[in-house]
Amino acid sequence: MVQTVVYAQQKKVKDNFNVQIRLEKGDLNKDGLIDKTVITMDTISASVPLRLQIFFLQPNKKYKLVFSSTDVIEPQYVNGVHTKNSIPDFFIEKGFLLMSAEKNDIRYEHKFVYKNGIFQLIKISSVVYDGQNATTETVFDLVAGTRTETLESLDPGKVARKKTKKIMIRPLPTLQNLSTFGDKLYW
Repeated sequence: MVQTVVYAQQKKVKDNFNVQIRLEKGDLNKDGLIDKTVITMDTISASVPLRLQIFFLQPNKKYKLVFSSTDVIEPQYVNGVHTKNSIPDFFIEKGFLLMSAEKNDIRYEHKFVYKNGIFQLIKISSVVYDGQNATTETVFDLVAGTRTETLESLDPGKVARKKTKKIMIRPLPTLQNLSTFGDKLYW
């Protein structure tokens, strides 16, 4: 009988998200404590992915990680080509998490509320300039279920046009189940 003993070392996976890109502080869960969002970049990977993390400050003054994802923000390089899209800005205002980004020359803002342990998407808005003399602003209030599109001319003599459509989405999408915001999201 031959006996073989194999010893293996577990290799700890190194966290390559070592460059902080954005930091925002504010009260997200309405407990009076200052929480924070952090975007970090992986400088080792060829795609240069970005990670969003959200931390809640605890009464003991330590931060607790409540959300972490590399899927919410598109990497800087896709298939070796720079995406040319901006790295989103995150803001915390009056208990809401706002993500403002530009993708394919369209300005987006996503509004989330923290409720029952998840970040629910409650509003999406976009602004598109047609390159000539008009802008189109679209606001989708997911709570009310209304999508309003306003076409406004930059020519003072022309009247704005407004269209509203009812679209109900239940359950509300969450930050936890969304990946890479795109221009086709619920439009």
